[in-house]
Amino acid sequence: MSMMSNSNKISRREFNSKLGKIGAGLIAASVLPSFGTLAQNNPHEGKFIDVHHHLGSDLMTDSANFTFDPIIKWMNKNSVSQTVLLSPIQYPETYYPTRAGNIIRNDELLEKFQETNGRLLPFCLVHYDAFSTTKEIVKVLKRFKKKGVIGFGELKPRDTSGNSGNIPLDDPRMKRIYAACAEVDFPVLFHIDNKHAVDIPGLPAMEKVLKEFPNVNFIGHANGWWNSITSDVKELKGYPKGKISPGGAAVKLLENYPNMYADLSANSGLNAITRDPEFGTKFLVDFSDKLMFGTDAIGGTGRESHFDFYNKIDLPEEVKDKIFRNNTRKLLKI
Repeated sequence: MSMMSNSNKISRREFNSKLGKIGAGLIAASVLPSFGTLAQNNPHEGKFIDVHHHLGSDLMTDSANFTFDPIIKWMNKNSVSQTVLLSPIQYPETYYPTRAGNIIRNDELLEKFQETNGRLLPFCLVHYDAFSTTKEIVKVLKRFKKKGVIGFGELKPRDTSGNSGNIPLDDPRMKRIYAACAEVDFPVLFHIDNKHAVDIPGLPAMEKVLKEFPNVNFIGHANGWWNSITSDVKELKGYPKGKISPGGAAVKLLENYPNMYADLSANSGLNAITRDPEFGTKFLVDFSDKLMFGTDAIGGTGRESHFDFYNKIDLPEEVKDKIFRNNTRKLLKI
């Protein structure tokens, strides 16, 4: 016999209605996570997370008709569950330029990111000459973080006039940025070469930064980083071919510093892995906890070569899971 009398019974529809109202009340009271939080904790299924993508001006004809659809379609086609958009939110700019001189303001763009329910995730930039103190940078980064920004980069230094920075990695102006990112808990993704975030063969400036800022996770990228996979590197530009000599600076930094990571995007990343296939495959396995899949595609176009290569490469499934998705989820806390 039922312990509930007929007079106390409610229909399933009434029960679900009451449950929904209770849940809404708990969400409003911050007892339960919001839908947006749930979406980020349960991302769309996909083989890859792209840690290195760019917005591109061709997505937008004007701010009123702004859409992420080309990127989402590209993701769905290539089995990409989530994508990190680098550099769309910059300071001191208050807007992102679109085609034909139209603009979309930072706050509007961040709202658009939130509408993707965690599939598209923004990084930000602060120009190295925008502030003279770390405290000022922290204030800006905290404001961005509250609106959904999850990291800093691509750090390809430019001044407030838009000119290429040509700034050493260990320059005091760069260190202000790292100190701010340490306080806000942002990873920093570098573009290392001979004219942006600058170092020299052997990457001594990168090593100084790793030692001085052990609480910041740094992500290496571009020719300066990937050419340094070999010990006989001649210059931090171009796409060298041929066998890799053991003891490259990038290898040593990944081995010796827990806060050093790397993204496999762009021609520089793919070239480093494919120029010496035996070494490249071993490198992926040896550093499977430190590497992240990325493309450097723009606006949902290009870089099919990365999918062609990584869809075919023979690696243990555990290694693929880490490089293709899990390392990025762990490092970026998504």
